[in-house]
Amino acid sequence: MEEFTLSSKSEGKYHEKGSIFSALAIPVSAIAEVKANLQQLKEQFPDASHICYGYRIKERGRLDEFATDAGEPKGSSGLPILNVLKRNQIVDAVIFVVRYFGGSKLGIPGLINAYGMAAEGTIENAKVKKWVQLERISFIYNYDLQNKVDSILQKFKVNIIKSDFGESIQVELEIDVEKNEELSKELKEASNGTIRVIQAF
Repeated sequence: MEEFTLSSKSEGKYHEKGSIFSALAIPVSAIAEVKANLQQLKEQFPDASHICYGYRIKERGRLDEFATDAGEPKGSSGLPILNVLKRNQIVDAVIFVVRYFGGSKLGIPGLINAYGMAAEGTIENAKVKKWVQLERISFIYNYDLQNKVDSILQKFKVNIIKSDFGESIQVELEIDVEKNEELSKELKEASNGTIRVIQAF
């Protein structure tokens, strides 16, 4: 089954009996990113009644799913948010829903609907792309190979995480798992076997 992820952040909004539900979908690849975004939202909306969220993150082929009601009745908010990601086969993403209480209680069915609709809005407004399994690798090479290496990396459309320029150049990057072998082969050929690709953790 094909899976998808977000190309960028997107927003959704839902109003019910005076309560405002503002949703934000964000592409993430680690739980640390979820926590950092949550902290940011808490600082941005200090007077919000609740910040509920759900995420699905794939790491090394394992799917990590999580939902929290953040003080709302059990199962009324985090789960409907997570279900929106599941229904749309979206991974490596988190949806936060920030609620401002409007004075009228909605009851559990009302909350399930409101949180679900706000989360759904983010997906309707999102740009999604096919998800591919990425692998993190690193390698070291000499400066005289820089042009060759740069053109190979451009050809494979890799995502460079960091580059260290010391006595030699060390690069850490993410690449589609299926293209890794081909990339390693081309780097080896271009460097007469001096570049050795290792898996980065």
